[in-house]
Amino acid sequence: MTDNTNSQLDRINTEAAEWVIRRGGDELTLEEQQSFEIWRSISPLHEAAFCRASNLWSDLDVGSRKKKNRRQQTAVYVTATGILMLGIGVSWLEPGRWFADYTTSTGEIRTVQLNDGSLAELDTHAALTLRYTAKERRVIVVEGQAYFTVAPLSEAEHRPFVVDAAGGTATALGTQFMVTRNGSDVDTTVTEHTVRVTREDRDGTLQSVVVSEGQSVHFSREGLNDPHAVSTTTLTAWRSGQLVFDNEPLSVVIARLNLYRHGRIVLAKRSLARLRVSGVFDCKDIEGALTTISQELHVKTISVGMLITIVY
Repeated sequence: MTDNTNSQLDRINTEAAEWVIRRGGDELTLEEQQSFEIWRSISPLHEAAFCRASNLWSDLDVGSRKKKNRRQQTAVYVTATGILMLGIGVSWLEPGRWFADYTTSTGEIRTVQLNDGSLAELDTHAALTLRYTAKERRVIVVEGQAYFTVAPLSEAEHRPFVVDAAGGTATALGTQFMVTRNGSDVDTTVTEHTVRVTREDRDGTLQSVVVSEGQSVHFSREGLNDPHAVSTTTLTAWRSGQLVFDNEPLSVVIARLNLYRHGRIVLAKRSLARLRVSGVFDCKDIEGALTTISQELHVKTISVGMLITIVY
C-alpha cells in the first residue's frame, strides 16, 4: 500500500468508529443524519468500515440508549477500544515515512539543519523529504507541519528555497514561515518577510498569491484561498512546547491534542464539538490538558490507558 492509501484507510476507519459512537449517544439531528448518509455513500470503503464497526458494537450487545448509564458507559469504553483497532493495524505501517529524510514520532518536536544551512523545526508526527538540486532547494512536507528559517540568497547561494506540499508550493521571498499539511489541506503561515504560494487548479491554471508577515493562506483540492491575518504567536507556540487556544471549538482542540498522544480522543456527542476552549497547555502533558479542559467544560471522560479516551 502507498502512504496515501494507508492514511486514507486510517481516516475512514477512525471516522467509522466516531459515527458508531455518536449514533450510540444523543439522537442525531436531521442534518447530522444526512451528513452520516452522505459519508456512508461516498465509497465502498466507507460502507465496509461502518459495517465492521457496527458489527463489533452488535456482537458486544451494547449501544442501546435505554440501558442504564453505568452499563452504557462501559459499553462505550469497551466498544470504542475494539473499533479503534480497525484503524491502528493500518496506520502504524506508513511506508511513506520510511523514505523521508527527517521525521518526528508522536509527541516529538525536533530541529534539523538542512544541507544549505537552513533550519527546519518539525512538529509532532511530521515528515520531510529533501530534493536539493543545482537549480533549487526543494523540501517536501510529507505530513505534519514544519517551521522554516531559510538561509538567504547570496553570491554563494543562488537557488530558491521551495516547500512542496500536496500539489502546491511555498517559495521563500523572506526567511521564516511555517507549512502545515493535513492530507490535501495545506496552510502556509509567514512570520517574517513574505512567501509566494502557488497551486495548480483543476483545469491546469496556476493560482498564486504573496503571503505577508503575520498572514496565513490555505489551499486544498477546492483551490487557493485569500491570505488572512492570524496570530503567529499562537500558531507557532508548539516551537516552545506549548499549545495555545483562544476561544477555539472543542472539536478543533481535540484534533490538535490527538497529534501529541498515542491512541485517540473522540467526542461521544456532536453537541460537545461546539463548546469553546481557551488556555495554554504543555505539549508533553496532554492528559493534564484534557483533565483541565474536562473540568472547565464540566464534561466527563472514559479512558483505556493511552489507547482511547471518550469525552461525553
